[in-house]
Amino acid sequence: MKRIFFSSLLTIVMAVNGLAQSTNYSGTWYGTTEGGPFSMTYVFHIEQDDDSITVKWDSPLQKAYSLDATATVTGDTLYIDMAIVEASYSATLAGDRLDGMFSQGDKFMRLRMTQNPDAAAERPQEALVLADMHKLYHSEEVTFTNGDITLAGTLTLPDEGSRFPAVVLLVGSGSLDRDENIFGHKGHLLLADALSRKGFAVLRYDKRGVGASTGGKCTDPVEELAADAMAAVRYVAARPEVDNSQVGIVGHSEGGIIAIMNAAQYPDEVAYIVSMAGVGVPTYQYALKQDKVITSMMGVEKDEAEQRFYEQMYTIIGTETDSAALRLRMLDFMENDAFYQNKLEAMLAADTSYTASMINEAMIEQSTNPQTCKLLQYDPSVNLKRVKCPMLAVNGMLDFQVDYEDNLGAISRYVPHATIKAYENLNHLFQDCSMEDSRLNYAGIKQTMAPQVLEDVVNWLYDTAYHHNK
Repeated sequence: MKRIFFSSLLTIVMAVNGLAQSTNYSGTWYGTTEGGPFSMTYVFHIEQDDDSITVKWDSPLQKAYSLDATATVTGDTLYIDMAIVEASYSATLAGDRLDGMFSQGDKFMRLRMTQNPDAAAERPQEALVLADMHKLYHSEEVTFTNGDITLAGTLTLPDEGSRFPAVVLLVGSGSLDRDENIFGHKGHLLLADALSRKGFAVLRYDKRGVGASTGGKCTDPVEELAADAMAAVRYVAARPEVDNSQVGIVGHSEGGIIAIMNAAQYPDEVAYIVSMAGVGVPTYQYALKQDKVITSMMGVEKDEAEQRFYEQMYTIIGTETDSAALRLRMLDFMENDAFYQNKLEAMLAADTSYTASMINEAMIEQSTNPQTCKLLQYDPSVNLKRVKCPMLAVNGMLDFQVDYEDNLGAISRYVPHATIKAYENLNHLFQDCSMEDSRLNYAGIKQTMAPQVLEDVVNWLYDTAYHHNK
Protein backbone atom coordinates (compact mmCIF):
# COMPACT_ATOMS: atom_id res chain seq x y z
CA MET A 1 0.00 0.00 0.00
CA LYS A 2 2.87 2.32 -0.77
CA ARG A 3 2.94 5.27 -3.08
CA ILE A 4 2.83 3.45 -6.37
CA PHE A 5 -0.27 4.93 -7.96
CA PHE A 6 1.26 7.53 -10.28
CA SER A 7 4.38 5.65 -11.29
CA SER A 8 2.53 2.44 -12.05
CA LEU A 9 0.46 4.27 -14.65
CA LEU A 10 3.61 4.88 -16.68
CA THR A 11 5.91 2.01 -15.69
CA ILE A 12 5.39 -1.26 -17.53
CA VAL A 13 7.28 -4.54 -17.27
CA MET A 14 10.08 -4.03 -19.72
CA ALA A 15 11.84 -5.65 -22.63
CA VAL A 16 15.52 -4.84 -23.09
CA ASN A 17 17.54 -4.41 -26.24
CA GLY A 18 21.00 -5.83 -26.78
CA LEU A 19 20.98 -9.02 -24.73
CA ALA A 20 23.59 -10.85 -26.74
CA GLN A 21 25.60 -11.52 -23.58
CA SER A 22 26.27 -14.92 -22.06
CA THR A 23 25.38 -14.09 -18.46
CA ASN A 24 21.86 -15.08 -17.48
CA TYR A 25 20.41 -13.44 -14.37
CA SER A 26 17.16 -15.43 -14.29
CA GLY A 27 15.86 -16.40 -10.87
CA THR A 28 14.62 -14.92 -7.62
CA TRP A 29 17.25 -12.85 -5.82
CA TYR A 30 17.18 -11.83 -2.14
CA GLY A 31 19.24 -9.22 -0.34
CA THR A 32 19.39 -6.48 2.30
CA THR A 33 21.08 -3.10 1.86
CA GLU A 34 24.21 -2.42 3.90
CA GLY A 35 26.06 0.64 5.14
CA GLY A 36 23.40 3.31 4.74
CA PRO A 37 21.13 5.25 7.10
CA PHE A 38 18.66 2.34 6.99
CA SER A 39 18.57 -1.32 5.95
CA MET A 40 15.91 -2.49 3.51
CA THR A 41 15.29 -5.95 2.11
CA TYR A 42 14.46 -6.43 -1.56
CA VAL A 43 13.52 -9.38 -3.73
CA PHE A 44 14.00 -9.34 -7.52
CA HIS A 45 12.19 -11.81 -9.79
CA ILE A 46 14.14 -11.89 -13.07
CA GLU A 47 13.21 -13.70 -16.27
CA GLN A 48 15.69 -13.56 -19.14
CA ASP A 49 16.08 -15.09 -22.60
CA ASP A 50 18.19 -14.20 -25.63
CA ASP A 51 16.00 -11.26 -26.58
CA SER A 52 14.57 -9.78 -23.41
CA ILE A 53 14.79 -9.48 -19.66
CA THR A 54 11.86 -8.75 -17.35
CA VAL A 55 11.88 -7.87 -13.67
CA LYS A 56 9.35 -7.70 -10.88
CA TRP A 57 10.39 -6.76 -7.38
CA ASP A 58 9.14 -7.00 -3.81
CA SER A 59 9.74 -4.96 -0.69
CA PRO A 60 8.48 -7.37 1.99
CA LEU A 61 8.97 -4.95 4.86
CA GLN A 62 6.64 -2.50 3.14
CA LYS A 63 4.21 -5.28 2.16
CA ALA A 64 4.71 -4.30 -1.49
CA TYR A 65 4.88 -7.13 -3.99
CA SER A 66 5.26 -7.69 -7.75
CA LEU A 67 6.15 -4.09 -8.57
CA ASP A 68 7.39 -3.12 -12.03
CA ALA A 69 10.96 -2.24 -12.95
CA THR A 70 13.06 -1.96 -16.11
CA ALA A 71 16.35 -3.77 -16.64
CA THR A 72 19.31 -3.37 -18.95
CA VAL A 73 22.52 -5.35 -19.30
CA THR A 74 25.71 -3.69 -20.45
CA GLY A 75 28.72 -5.93 -20.64
CA ASP A 76 28.76 -7.82 -17.35
CA THR A 77 26.71 -5.23 -15.45
CA LEU A 78 23.01 -5.58 -14.65
CA TYR A 79 21.13 -2.33 -14.12
CA ILE A 80 17.63 -2.28 -12.63
CA ASP A 81 15.62 0.93 -12.65
CA MET A 82 12.96 0.98 -9.91
CA ALA A 83 11.34 4.16 -11.17
CA ILE A 84 8.28 3.62 -9.03
CA VAL A 85 10.33 4.59 -5.95
CA GLU A 86 13.03 6.59 -7.76
CA ALA A 87 15.69 4.01 -6.96
CA SER A 88 18.09 1.81 -8.92
CA TYR A 89 20.41 -1.17 -8.53
CA SER A 90 23.63 -1.79 -10.48
CA ALA A 91 25.44 -5.09 -9.94
CA THR A 92 27.72 -7.73 -11.38
CA LEU A 93 27.59 -11.47 -10.88
CA ALA A 94 30.24 -12.69 -8.43
CA GLY A 95 30.06 -16.46 -8.24
CA ASP A 96 26.50 -17.29 -7.19
CA ARG A 97 25.79 -13.77 -5.90
CA LEU A 98 24.92 -10.37 -7.29
CA ASP A 99 27.14 -7.68 -5.77
CA GLY A 100 26.43 -4.04 -6.38
CA MET A 101 25.13 -0.68 -5.27
CA PHE A 102 21.57 0.33 -4.48
CA SER A 103 20.83 4.04 -4.83
CA GLN A 104 17.83 6.16 -3.89
CA GLY A 105 18.07 9.91 -4.10
CA ASP A 106 21.49 10.90 -2.74
CA LYS A 107 21.89 7.67 -0.73
CA PHE A 108 24.08 4.77 -1.87
CA MET A 109 24.21 1.39 -0.15
CA ARG A 110 25.81 -1.92 -0.94
CA LEU A 111 23.34 -4.65 -1.86
CA ARG A 112 24.52 -8.24 -2.14
CA MET A 113 21.94 -10.73 -3.35
CA THR A 114 21.61 -14.49 -3.45
CA GLN A 115 19.03 -16.90 -4.83
CA ASN A 116 18.93 -18.70 -1.49
CA PRO A 117 17.04 -16.62 1.10
CA ASP A 118 18.69 -18.59 3.89
CA ALA A 119 22.26 -18.30 2.57
CA ALA A 120 24.85 -17.12 5.07
CA ALA A 121 22.09 -16.52 7.59
CA GLU A 122 23.09 -17.33 11.14
CA ARG A 123 19.95 -18.38 12.96
CA PRO A 124 21.03 -19.81 16.32
CA GLN A 125 17.52 -20.37 17.69
CA GLU A 126 16.46 -22.49 14.72
CA ALA A 127 19.78 -24.38 14.85
CA LEU A 128 19.09 -25.41 18.45
CA VAL A 129 15.61 -26.71 17.58
CA LEU A 130 16.81 -28.64 14.54
CA ALA A 131 19.83 -30.11 16.35
CA ASP A 132 17.85 -31.40 19.33
CA MET A 133 17.58 -35.17 18.95
CA HIS A 134 15.60 -35.63 22.17
CA LYS A 135 12.44 -33.68 21.53
CA LEU A 136 9.42 -34.45 23.69
CA TYR A 137 7.12 -34.47 20.68
CA HIS A 138 6.86 -35.89 17.18
CA SER A 139 5.90 -34.32 13.83
CA GLU A 140 3.45 -35.47 11.19
CA GLU A 141 3.04 -34.07 7.68
CA VAL A 142 -0.67 -33.49 7.04
CA THR A 143 -3.07 -32.06 4.48
CA PHE A 144 -6.60 -30.71 4.84
CA THR A 145 -8.98 -28.91 2.53
CA ASN A 146 -11.12 -25.81 2.28
CA GLY A 147 -13.32 -26.36 -0.75
CA ASP A 148 -10.96 -26.82 -3.71
CA ILE A 149 -7.98 -25.52 -1.73
CA THR A 150 -5.60 -28.17 -0.38
CA LEU A 151 -3.45 -26.95 2.50
CA ALA A 152 -0.30 -28.75 3.61
CA GLY A 153 1.26 -28.44 7.01
CA THR A 154 3.06 -29.96 9.95
CA LEU A 155 1.27 -31.20 13.06
CA THR A 156 3.40 -31.61 16.17
CA LEU A 157 2.08 -33.79 18.99
CA PRO A 158 3.54 -34.42 22.46
CA ASP A 159 4.94 -37.93 22.92
CA GLU A 160 3.13 -38.50 26.21
CA GLY A 161 -0.46 -37.86 27.24
CA SER A 162 -3.72 -37.48 25.37
CA ARG A 163 -6.54 -35.02 24.76
CA PHE A 164 -4.09 -32.19 24.21
CA PRO A 165 -5.14 -28.58 23.88
CA ALA A 166 -4.24 -27.36 20.40
CA VAL A 167 -3.02 -24.25 18.62
CA VAL A 168 -3.18 -23.30 14.94
CA LEU A 169 -0.40 -20.90 13.89
CA LEU A 170 -1.21 -18.25 11.26
CA VAL A 171 1.49 -16.37 9.36
CA GLY A 172 1.53 -12.75 8.23
CA SER A 173 0.86 -11.30 4.79
CA GLY A 174 2.72 -12.28 1.66
CA SER A 175 4.10 -15.55 0.33
CA LEU A 176 4.92 -17.29 3.60
CA ASP A 177 5.28 -20.96 4.41
CA ARG A 178 4.31 -22.88 7.54
CA ASP A 179 7.44 -21.77 9.41
CA GLU A 180 6.83 -18.10 8.49
CA ASN A 181 10.26 -18.15 6.89
CA ILE A 182 11.40 -14.55 6.54
CA PHE A 183 15.02 -14.46 5.38
CA GLY A 184 15.85 -17.62 7.28
CA HIS A 185 13.96 -16.58 10.40
CA LYS A 186 11.41 -19.29 11.17
CA GLY A 187 9.35 -17.88 13.98
CA HIS A 188 6.61 -20.48 13.74
CA LEU A 189 9.11 -23.32 13.93
CA LEU A 190 10.17 -21.86 17.28
CA LEU A 191 6.60 -21.40 18.49
CA ALA A 192 5.59 -24.93 17.48
CA ASP A 193 8.63 -26.37 19.24
CA ALA A 194 8.05 -24.43 22.46
CA LEU A 195 4.31 -25.15 22.56
CA SER A 196 4.58 -28.88 21.87
CA ARG A 197 7.22 -29.18 24.57
CA LYS A 198 4.62 -27.66 26.89
CA GLY A 199 1.91 -30.18 25.97
CA PHE A 200 0.15 -28.63 22.97
CA ALA A 201 -0.75 -30.10 19.63
CA VAL A 202 0.34 -27.48 17.08
CA LEU A 203 -0.61 -27.16 13.43
CA ARG A 204 1.28 -24.81 11.15
CA TYR A 205 0.65 -24.78 7.41
CA ASP A 206 1.74 -23.20 4.13
CA LYS A 207 -0.57 -20.44 2.95
CA ARG A 208 -2.70 -21.18 -0.09
CA GLY A 209 -0.56 -21.09 -3.22
CA VAL A 210 2.66 -21.37 -1.21
CA GLY A 211 4.96 -24.35 -0.68
CA ALA A 212 3.05 -27.62 -0.73
CA SER A 213 -0.38 -25.95 -0.51
CA THR A 214 -2.27 -25.79 -3.79
CA GLY A 215 -5.05 -23.64 -5.18
CA GLY A 216 -5.71 -19.94 -4.74
CA LYS A 217 -3.16 -17.24 -3.99
CA CYS A 218 -1.64 -16.00 -0.75
CA THR A 219 -2.95 -12.53 -1.70
CA ASP A 220 -6.59 -13.68 -1.91
CA PRO A 221 -9.07 -11.67 0.22
CA VAL A 222 -8.55 -12.01 3.95
CA GLU A 223 -12.00 -13.57 4.36
CA GLU A 224 -10.88 -16.49 2.19
CA LEU A 225 -7.65 -16.85 4.18
CA ALA A 226 -9.78 -16.82 7.34
CA ALA A 227 -11.81 -19.71 5.91
CA ASP A 228 -8.55 -21.63 5.41
CA ALA A 229 -7.71 -20.97 9.06
CA MET A 230 -11.07 -22.34 10.20
CA ALA A 231 -10.50 -25.43 8.06
CA ALA A 232 -7.25 -25.85 10.01
CA VAL A 233 -9.05 -25.41 13.34
CA ARG A 234 -11.65 -28.01 12.36
CA TYR A 235 -9.02 -30.45 11.13
CA VAL A 236 -7.15 -30.25 14.44
CA ALA A 237 -10.36 -30.47 16.48
CA ALA A 238 -11.27 -33.70 14.71
CA ARG A 239 -7.98 -35.37 15.61
CA PRO A 240 -8.44 -38.06 18.31
CA GLU A 241 -5.37 -36.79 20.18
CA VAL A 242 -6.90 -33.33 20.68
CA ASP A 243 -9.38 -31.90 23.17
CA ASN A 244 -11.76 -30.34 20.65
CA SER A 245 -13.06 -27.87 23.22
CA GLN A 246 -9.58 -26.36 23.56
CA VAL A 247 -8.42 -25.32 20.10
CA GLY A 248 -7.06 -21.80 19.73
CA ILE A 249 -5.27 -19.60 17.21
CA VAL A 250 -1.99 -17.71 17.37
CA GLY A 251 -1.67 -15.23 14.52
CA HIS A 252 1.14 -12.89 13.55
CA SER A 253 0.35 -9.59 11.78
CA GLU A 254 -2.24 -10.52 9.13
CA GLY A 255 -2.64 -13.79 11.03
CA GLY A 256 -3.64 -11.74 14.06
CA ILE A 257 -6.40 -10.07 12.06
CA ILE A 258 -7.66 -13.51 11.03
CA ALA A 259 -7.48 -14.85 14.60
CA ILE A 260 -9.71 -11.99 15.75
CA MET A 261 -12.14 -12.46 12.85
CA ASN A 262 -12.57 -16.16 13.54
CA ALA A 263 -12.83 -15.78 17.31
CA ALA A 264 -15.66 -13.29 16.77
CA GLN A 265 -17.49 -15.34 14.16
CA TYR A 266 -16.97 -18.83 15.58
CA PRO A 267 -17.00 -18.48 19.37
CA ASP A 268 -17.99 -22.13 19.88
CA GLU A 269 -14.96 -23.38 17.92
CA VAL A 270 -12.14 -20.98 18.86
CA ALA A 271 -11.28 -21.32 22.54
CA TYR A 272 -8.55 -18.64 22.84
CA ILE A 273 -6.44 -16.41 20.61
CA VAL A 274 -3.10 -14.66 20.60
CA SER A 275 -2.59 -11.60 18.39
CA MET A 276 1.10 -10.98 17.73
CA ALA A 277 1.49 -7.53 16.14
CA GLY A 278 -2.12 -7.66 15.01
CA VAL A 279 -4.12 -4.64 13.90
CA GLY A 280 -6.66 -2.93 16.15
CA VAL A 281 -7.35 0.29 14.23
CA PRO A 282 -9.06 0.74 10.82
CA THR A 283 -6.72 -0.47 8.11
CA TYR A 284 -6.48 2.83 6.27
CA GLN A 285 -5.29 4.54 9.47
CA TYR A 286 -2.66 1.90 10.14
CA ALA A 287 -1.48 2.06 6.50
CA LEU A 288 -1.03 5.83 6.72
CA LYS A 289 0.87 5.58 10.00
CA GLN A 290 3.13 2.87 8.57
CA ASP A 291 3.84 4.97 5.49
CA LYS A 292 4.83 7.99 7.58
CA VAL A 293 7.12 6.02 9.86
CA ILE A 294 8.94 4.09 7.16
CA THR A 295 9.40 7.21 5.03
CA SER A 296 10.93 9.00 8.01
CA MET A 297 13.21 6.05 8.83
CA MET A 298 14.46 5.94 5.24
CA GLY A 299 15.46 9.58 5.50
CA VAL A 300 13.14 10.63 2.69
CA GLU A 301 12.04 14.24 2.89
CA LYS A 302 8.28 14.57 3.07
CA ASP A 303 6.41 16.90 0.79
CA GLU A 304 3.49 18.30 2.78
CA ALA A 305 1.23 18.51 -0.26
CA GLU A 306 1.99 14.92 -1.22
CA GLN A 307 1.47 13.70 2.33
CA ARG A 308 -1.84 15.55 2.55
CA PHE A 309 -2.93 14.09 -0.80
CA TYR A 310 -2.37 10.49 0.36
CA GLU A 311 -3.94 11.09 3.75
CA GLN A 312 -7.08 12.46 2.15
CA MET A 313 -7.20 9.77 -0.54
CA TYR A 314 -6.77 6.89 1.92
CA THR A 315 -9.40 8.42 4.19
CA ILE A 316 -11.91 8.68 1.35
CA ILE A 317 -11.30 5.09 0.25
CA GLY A 318 -11.28 3.82 3.82
CA THR A 319 -14.54 5.45 4.87
CA GLU A 320 -16.76 5.49 1.76
CA THR A 321 -18.34 2.07 1.34
CA ASP A 322 -20.75 2.91 -1.49
CA SER A 323 -18.88 2.26 -4.76
CA ALA A 324 -20.78 4.83 -6.83
CA ALA A 325 -20.35 7.52 -4.18
CA LEU A 326 -16.67 6.60 -3.80
CA ARG A 327 -16.06 7.11 -7.50
CA LEU A 328 -17.70 10.55 -7.43
CA ARG A 329 -15.81 11.60 -4.30
CA MET A 330 -12.50 10.47 -5.77
CA LEU A 331 -13.08 12.32 -9.03
CA ASP A 332 -14.06 15.52 -7.20
CA PHE A 333 -11.05 15.17 -4.91
CA MET A 334 -8.59 14.71 -7.80
CA GLU A 335 -10.01 17.62 -9.77
CA ASN A 336 -9.53 19.95 -6.79
CA ASP A 337 -6.23 18.74 -5.33
CA ALA A 338 -3.26 20.89 -6.37
CA PHE A 339 -0.69 18.11 -5.85
CA TYR A 340 -2.58 15.70 -8.09
CA GLN A 341 -3.16 18.32 -10.76
CA ASN A 342 0.57 19.14 -10.86
CA LYS A 343 1.39 15.44 -11.25
CA LEU A 344 -1.25 15.11 -13.93
CA GLU A 345 0.22 17.99 -15.93
CA ALA A 346 3.70 16.44 -15.69
CA MET A 347 2.44 13.08 -16.96
CA LEU A 348 0.60 14.68 -19.86
CA ALA A 349 3.72 16.61 -20.81
CA ALA A 350 5.86 13.46 -20.60
CA ASP A 351 3.59 11.40 -22.88
CA THR A 352 1.20 13.14 -25.24
CA SER A 353 -0.61 9.86 -26.00
CA TYR A 354 -2.32 10.16 -22.62
CA THR A 355 -5.34 12.35 -21.92
CA ALA A 356 -6.42 13.68 -18.55
CA SER A 357 -9.54 11.53 -18.57
CA MET A 358 -7.46 8.40 -19.33
CA ILE A 359 -5.16 9.04 -16.38
CA ASN A 360 -8.03 9.93 -14.07
CA GLU A 361 -9.88 6.74 -15.01
CA ALA A 362 -6.74 4.64 -14.48
CA MET A 363 -6.14 6.30 -11.12
CA ILE A 364 -9.70 5.66 -9.96
CA GLU A 365 -9.73 2.10 -11.25
CA GLN A 366 -6.46 1.26 -9.54
CA SER A 367 -7.11 2.96 -6.22
CA THR A 368 -10.75 1.85 -5.85
CA ASN A 369 -10.62 -1.74 -7.08
CA PRO A 370 -12.70 -4.06 -4.85
CA GLN A 371 -9.74 -5.75 -3.19
CA THR A 372 -8.04 -2.45 -2.30
CA CYS A 373 -11.31 -1.04 -0.97
CA LYS A 374 -12.05 -4.12 1.09
CA LEU A 375 -8.57 -3.98 2.59
CA LEU A 376 -8.59 -0.27 3.42
CA GLN A 377 -12.18 -0.32 4.67
CA TYR A 378 -11.64 -3.13 7.15
CA ASP A 379 -12.39 -1.97 10.69
CA PRO A 380 -11.30 -4.55 13.27
CA SER A 381 -13.37 -2.93 16.00
CA VAL A 382 -16.47 -4.71 14.68
CA ASN A 383 -14.92 -8.12 15.34
CA LEU A 384 -12.94 -7.09 18.42
CA LYS A 385 -16.14 -6.11 20.23
CA ARG A 386 -17.46 -9.65 19.65
CA VAL A 387 -14.40 -11.48 21.02
CA LYS A 388 -15.48 -13.25 24.22
CA CYS A 389 -12.77 -15.91 24.50
CA PRO A 390 -9.48 -15.34 26.37
CA MET A 391 -7.15 -13.15 24.35
CA LEU A 392 -3.49 -12.15 24.53
CA ALA A 393 -2.25 -9.25 22.38
CA VAL A 394 1.47 -8.48 22.13
CA ASN A 395 3.47 -5.90 20.21
CA GLY A 396 7.04 -4.68 19.95
CA MET A 397 7.54 -1.04 20.86
CA LEU A 398 9.89 -0.62 17.88
CA ASP A 399 7.40 -2.11 15.44
CA PHE A 400 7.22 0.35 12.54
CA GLN A 401 4.63 -1.72 10.65
CA VAL A 402 1.99 -2.01 13.37
CA ASP A 403 2.29 0.83 15.85
CA TYR A 404 2.03 -0.61 19.35
CA GLU A 405 0.35 2.36 21.01
CA ASP A 406 -2.42 2.76 18.43
CA ASN A 407 -3.17 -0.92 17.97
CA LEU A 408 -2.76 -2.28 21.50
CA GLY A 409 -4.70 0.73 22.73
CA ALA A 410 -7.60 -0.08 20.41
CA ILE A 411 -7.57 -3.77 21.33
CA SER A 412 -7.63 -2.98 25.05
CA ARG A 413 -10.62 -0.66 24.55
CA TYR A 414 -12.68 -3.11 22.52
CA VAL A 415 -11.64 -6.28 24.41
CA PRO A 416 -11.36 -5.18 28.06
CA HIS A 417 -10.65 -8.70 29.28
CA ALA A 418 -7.66 -9.13 26.93
CA THR A 419 -4.14 -9.43 28.33
CA ILE A 420 -1.94 -6.74 26.76
CA LYS A 421 1.85 -6.77 26.58
CA ALA A 422 4.24 -4.32 24.90
CA TYR A 423 7.96 -5.08 24.67
CA GLU A 424 10.75 -2.52 24.62
CA ASN A 425 13.33 -2.72 21.82
CA LEU A 426 11.41 -5.33 19.79
CA ASN A 427 10.37 -4.93 16.16
CA HIS A 428 7.54 -6.39 14.06
CA LEU A 429 9.08 -9.88 14.19
CA PHE A 430 9.74 -9.53 17.93
CA GLN A 431 13.49 -9.35 17.39
CA ASP A 432 15.65 -7.37 19.78
CA CYS A 433 16.82 -4.27 17.87
CA SER A 434 17.86 -1.84 20.57
CA MET A 435 19.08 0.64 17.96
CA GLU A 436 16.07 2.16 16.20
CA ASP A 437 17.73 2.16 12.78
CA SER A 438 17.94 -1.64 12.89
CA ARG A 439 14.16 -2.04 12.96
CA LEU A 440 14.14 -2.51 9.19
CA ASN A 441 16.98 -5.02 9.12
CA TYR A 442 15.09 -8.25 9.76
CA ALA A 443 17.59 -10.28 7.74
CA GLY A 444 20.67 -8.87 9.45
CA ILE A 445 19.52 -9.58 13.02
CA LYS A 446 20.54 -13.06 14.17
CA GLN A 447 17.76 -13.44 16.71
CA THR A 448 14.44 -14.70 15.32
CA MET A 449 12.21 -14.06 18.33
CA ALA A 450 13.02 -12.68 21.76
CA PRO A 451 12.99 -15.51 24.32
CA GLN A 452 10.80 -13.46 26.66
CA VAL A 453 8.05 -13.26 24.03
CA LEU A 454 8.22 -17.00 23.38
CA GLU A 455 8.03 -17.66 27.10
CA ASP A 456 5.15 -15.26 27.70
CA VAL A 457 3.05 -16.56 24.80
CA VAL A 458 3.60 -20.21 25.75
CA ASN A 459 2.94 -19.63 29.46
CA TRP A 460 -0.21 -17.62 28.79
CA LEU A 461 -1.56 -20.35 26.52
CA TYR A 462 -0.66 -23.04 29.05
CA ASP A 463 -2.37 -21.21 31.90
CA THR A 464 -5.41 -20.53 29.73
CA ALA A 465 -5.86 -24.00 28.24
CA TYR A 466 -4.85 -26.14 31.20
CA HIS A 467 -6.63 -23.99 33.78
CA HIS A 468 -9.80 -24.73 31.83
CA ASN A 469 -9.23 -28.45 32.36
CA LYS A 470 -8.66 -28.22 36.12
